[in-house]
Amino acid sequence: MPACTHPNKEMTSMPISSTDEEWDELVPENFDTTALLRAVDAVDVLREDLNDREGGGPPQLRTDLLLLHQLAMAVFNDGSRSQVAGLFEFAVDLEDQVLGLMTSLEQVQETLSKLTALYPESLSYEDGDVSES
Repeated sequence: MPACTHPNKEMTSMPISSTDEEWDELVPENFDTTALLRAVDAVDVLREDLNDREGGGPPQLRTDLLLLHQLAMAVFNDGSRSQVAGLFEFAVDLEDQVLGLMTSLEQVQETLSKLTALYPESLSYEDGDVSES
């Protein structure tokens, strides 16, 4: 996946301006900039679950998935009936956690989609080529 072009990175080519018609579309009625702050909040939710722990330990989700694997092996491979309830309770808990993470990611994606839908067509011209939208 290509890296994002950071807006503070020095531009190496001549900037291209949007047309007046395109400029008229870039108004608060077409995009609520506070949605980007809500996307930051959503990323913070992700960080809580996906950041490394203190001391450089892996994220808890990774540790929990490995534990779930151990339980699944005990049930499916070793026939441990006594661990069936624990396996599925833990799996449901992890599924709920992952659904919450997906909800946060969807919020970020929806915000970015609303913004990129306003991408001025005139800015898609680079080196004489027209990018397909």
